[in-house]
Amino acid sequence: MSVPTLDCDLGNTRVKWRFGDSQGEGPFEDRTCFHLLGVSRVRLASVVSPELTAAWERRCQAAWPGVIIETPVVEALPNGLTPIYKKPETMGIDRWLGLAAIWEPGHSICVISCGTATTIDFVDASGQHVGGYIAPGIHLARQALGTHTAKVRSSSTSLFDARLSPGRDTQTCVEHALRLSQVGLIKEAVYRFESQHGDAGLLHLTGGNAGWLAGLVDRPTKVHRNLVLDGLKRVLP
Repeated sequence: MSVPTLDCDLGNTRVKWRFGDSQGEGPFEDRTCFHLLGVSRVRLASVVSPELTAAWERRCQAAWPGVIIETPVVEALPNGLTPIYKKPETMGIDRWLGLAAIWEPGHSICVISCGTATTIDFVDASGQHVGGYIAPGIHLARQALGTHTAKVRSSSTSLFDARLSPGRDTQTCVEHALRLSQVGLIKEAVYRFESQHGDAGLLHLTGGNAGWLAGLVDRPTKVHRNLVLDGLKRVLP
């Protein structure tokens, strides 16, 4: 008999949760999920500080006294998926869960998380995590450009066309360059992986910027709502 389980993903900018057919997301202060009834177990993935993680755990214990809280770790899985890090505990659990959610024996994969940071990770057909890339996401890059330049900035988050052609005013120059840098990074990363390991297959994207990025990388993609929550079910069944 399955235990009623709440899955939580504590990210840098949002908290996402899933309980059976119910799911939601919001800022850390949002308490919607704590009104759920019948939660006996919490699977918790967190990339926020230990203090914020502990605060979330206390909320869980207050909402559902006696609740079991489980947190995943980065380690080799029974299906053969193996981290490449010499110190696996230093790899972001969100990245690892994204890989765990997708990888199946005999298939290479590429998982791209498009949020606060843009992360790209590869696993070969044997299950070996080959490594990856971590870069600022588009919002961080826009913020950095605006902070460190006097006149080169953009206040728009949607001013771009799908061709990403050279901009004809400062805002469009910025917005197209920000997107082109993300697209170029993904294409080059995939090219380098495939030159050594063969076809990466479908590109799996998740995160707030996944929708528009998927349409610009010029190859088959699949956008996932939340791979971290999907990965929790595999790592902590």
